[in-house]
Amino acid sequence: MVTKLLHPPLETTSTNADHKFADRCAADVRNFKYSVVVPVFNGADKIDELFSRIAGTFDSRQCRYEIVIVNDGSTDNTWDVIKSAAAKNSNVVAIDLTRNFGQHPAVLCGLSNSSGDYMLTIDADLQNPPEELFKLIEPAVEKKLELIFAKFTKKQHALYRNIGSRIISRLNELIFAKPKNLNISNVRLMSKELVARMCRHKTAFPYINGLALVCSDPSKRANVTVEHHKRIGSESTYTPLRIAKLVCTIIFNYPELPRLIANIGYGTAWFSTVLGTVFIAKHYMLGSSLPEFAPVMGIMAFCNALLALLVGVLGQYAQKVMETLSMNSSYAIGSIIKGE
Repeated sequence: MVTKLLHPPLETTSTNADHKFADRCAADVRNFKYSVVVPVFNGADKIDELFSRIAGTFDSRQCRYEIVIVNDGSTDNTWDVIKSAAAKNSNVVAIDLTRNFGQHPAVLCGLSNSSGDYMLTIDADLQNPPEELFKLIEPAVEKKLELIFAKFTKKQHALYRNIGSRIISRLNELIFAKPKNLNISNVRLMSKELVARMCRHKTAFPYINGLALVCSDPSKRANVTVEHHKRIGSESTYTPLRIAKLVCTIIFNYPELPRLIANIGYGTAWFSTVLGTVFIAKHYMLGSSLPEFAPVMGIMAFCNALLALLVGVLGQYAQKVMETLSMNSSYAIGSIIKGE
């Protein structure tokens, strides 16, 4: 039975993608093993094509690879489809989580259970063509880079996702010192050494891009331009609520932003103290009338409200710290199946 493709395979434009391995870079890529980590939630309709295209991409270049697919608590028959596909491909490592933990914990689980020299992440919806992965692999091998993010020629996302991406990009600049000229995405390549450093971070609420930025050498990062297709088939599960939760994860689980918020709080406290002292001195020394205190009280009320908000934010951060200390892992594995 022939599988009907949801997306036609994309032939990469990379100059190193010939099958004769005529140049140095194309020959070098065969010296390494690659792990393709795929988190999936309710994506049964795309699993067979996804496996087929990833396998075809690496087999055509005679490269060693494994597909590490993580079922993130799907409520449809995704796990059954994954098990069936794994039985046909010895390069598949299938992981079933006990419940839905979210995309980033699922990716971290996949990375922790990968054995490749280079590890790539890709979504299961086929908007990112697997044939494009070697556009990330070849410069990584040739230039010995440890972190490459795919930069899309044109994002085929809904408007709310594009807005969310801009907000998250700005947070990455503020919190993780992301350079403005570095685009981030869920399609990434990371070296085995970088992933090992990332996995040593103890957090119950991982954010993969943030960990990658914190743990990587800025001189060994890069962007590579790849294609991005429109979504076909099942609807995206990446809703505005999920984007909001991701923003909260970034804000409340990494120390840089709460430290900035604390500084704002200190500044507000000093401002309100100085302002109050000035008006009190003016009242007693210059004999100003009491009604002048009306604007002062308004300003003080605003400052107190702001301080209360900042304390609440820091309280949320403290709560996340306690949750992290009380949890051994950000995910729980139900079962692991390796292809035969």
